[in-house]
Formats: sequence, C-alpha cells, structure tokens
Amino acid sequence: MLRHFYVCDDMGDLKLISTELENNGFTKPQIHLISKTQGTHHLDTFMPISDEIFKSLLLGNSNLYLAVFIAVLITIFLYIYGFMLLSIAWFSTAVVGLFFAFFTNKEHDLFLNTNNTVDPEMIKNEVESGRYVLLVELNNRQEPQLKKIVTKHPELKVAGNHEVFLN
Repeated sequence: MLRHFYVCDDMGDLKLISTELENNGFTKPQIHLISKTQGTHHLDTFMPISDEIFKSLLLGNSNLYLAVFIAVLITIFLYIYGFMLLSIAWFSTAVVGLFFAFFTNKEHDLFLNTNNTVDPEMIKNEVESGRYVLLVELNNRQEPQLKKIVTKHPELKVAGNHEVFLN
C-alpha cells in the first residue's frame, strides 16, 4: 500500500479533491484530511516507522560481529547436541552468508523501508502552522488516477510518500 501526503491552505479545496477522489474509485477509508484541531498525534499513526535502530545495528560496522556471534552460538548449541563437526562448520558458514544476504542488502532488506520520501517533522510543522494535510492510501493500480486528479489542483504541495509493507 502506498501513502501520499499533500499539504494545502484551504480545507474547502481538500474537501473538493476528496470528493473527486471518491468519484474516481477511492473509498472514504483511503482518504484522510488532517488538521490542527485533530492534532499531530493522529498523524503519527500514518508516518513511516523510524528505521534508525535497524540502520545502526544491521548496516553499521557491527554487522560482521553480530553474524559471527550468532554463528558461534549456533555452533556451540549444535556441538552440545552432538552434531558432526563438518555439519556444524557448514551450517555456521551458511548462517553468516544468509545474514549478509538478507540484512545488509538495502534492496531486499526485511526491515528498512527504502521507498520513503516523507519528512514527518516538516508535515507536523505544517499542521501546527494551520495548514491541512491530505493523506491518500492507495494501491499501485490507483496511482494514475491520483496523479490525474492532483495535477488539476496546483494548490496542493506534495509532502512526500512512502510504501507500507503489509504481510
């Protein structure tokens, strides 16, 4: 699911745009109008999850040490339960390889959201200053309709978008 954020000064324009979206196949739960009266705490539920913890843990210099530590723990566990040394060595090597394959490649990373152009602080500041936020949740097939509607309204300022990964 994709989330697109737009900022505008006039709530009337946003209501008109939301009506146009509904007429073009979007449903009410996909369209959110956020204002200062609702507060920025409502906006926090739609913001992307901060990935600083995962960046520092998995993409920093410590990823090699973490992979080796996990491999050593598995090796000790397998040795205690009587596995052959050759299978332990191959299994530990596979653990280190899989760790690097899944957790250090940004394109296939399990935790990081690489499709994020949202600046949460900027959006919160816009709301606090009295502007309004239009948030549209959509799938890939609806993106052309959204772009067609948004281009007809130059008063909308693009505030970013991000992809939500749902399992």
